[in-house]
Amino acid sequence: MNDDSVVTLHELHFGVEEDGEWEVGRPETGQFVRLPVEGVALLESLALGLRLAEVRERFADRFGAEPELDEFLEGIGECGFVASVDGQVLDDPLGPAAPRRGLTLLANVRQERVAWLVTRPMLALYLAVWVAVPVLLLAYPRLLPRPSDALPFDGALVNAVTLGFVGWGLVLLHECAHAIIARALGCTGSLSLSRRLYFLVAQTDVSGVRSAPRRRRYAVFLAGMTWDLAVMLGCLAGQLLGLSGPAGQLARAVAYALALSVIFQFQVFMRTDMYYVLVNWLRLGNLMEDTRHWLADAVRSLVNRPPRHDMSLVPARELRIVRWYAPFYLLGSAATFAVLGLLTVPALSQMVDLALRGIGGGPSSSHFWDGLGFLLLVAFQLAALAWVFVVERRDRRGGELSVGSP
Repeated sequence: MNDDSVVTLHELHFGVEEDGEWEVGRPETGQFVRLPVEGVALLESLALGLRLAEVRERFADRFGAEPELDEFLEGIGECGFVASVDGQVLDDPLGPAAPRRGLTLLANVRQERVAWLVTRPMLALYLAVWVAVPVLLLAYPRLLPRPSDALPFDGALVNAVTLGFVGWGLVLLHECAHAIIARALGCTGSLSLSRRLYFLVAQTDVSGVRSAPRRRRYAVFLAGMTWDLAVMLGCLAGQLLGLSGPAGQLARAVAYALALSVIFQFQVFMRTDMYYVLVNWLRLGNLMEDTRHWLADAVRSLVNRPPRHDMSLVPARELRIVRWYAPFYLLGSAATFAVLGLLTVPALSQMVDLALRGIGGGPSSSHFWDGLGFLLLVAFQLAALAWVFVVERRDRRGGELSVGSP
């Protein structure tokens, strides 16, 4: 490119000004960045179809200095904002037609058909669900989910298979709830497997929701938990009305699984639903990534090594929040791994030992099939977690906004 070149941009969404920055991006790709007024001014000049020399002149007249235009163009090109240069259309690796990891959810659902889901009466109903569950549990303590509820049937294998199907079915419905509310706001989500520390989760990428006002994004972030609480409310009501037998046992198992899922979402030191609620409320960009970069540089400074990450572009307000969040992030992560080492691994080792003893009894024994089924399920879970870890390291993309459930 030279001074006579003309750079054409894709249609971009410009958010409202917050703390001297604007959120700019393409809703159809989910790629958004936060830019100061200088960056927005450059985009506005490029959108007018001006030559690069004219873009520089307009910037210098307004801000009294020459822009780093080549570096800026390289950055927005990596974000997929540039459509063409001098009439030559560029490949769009982040465009709607580009191959993307994950399964697109409910993309064919028309927004006007589901817009009623984010009307005020529905939002009031969602709030009522959030209030009803704790009120019911406080009023009837016998309904509180207990670990024994996770074993509704006799036999390890039938419990493992049943709870596996029920659990992942609930996860899929949780993610569909995120996606349907995103469609109600005119956005589309894509479902994929991911991880939170060592937890295997399903997640829905709803990055496009950043084109909506911040106050409307809460409905998307909280949609999965709201659905979980609604189903849990139904299970608790069934028990209160005397539901018994296999149906009653299954209702208690579902309520227990959903209770764990809701508790998991409050662990904001991971990218849980409530983490995104917190980030949206604090008007931040990428709190988790900035915290990791800040901690990595802090460790390097302790051994007199230069910082690896440039934190100069992070606003001072966000850096103050990062410093507050970093100890909580470290303590939460350490506690989670402590639970893994002190409780989960020993318990899993004992169950594996029991399964191996059952296999030693031969195929004629029911313990053989229980043990074999359990080991296959554990192996599948560990293999899936390893696969996700490898794929995410290979295909990691910054800026995604993905809400997930275990």
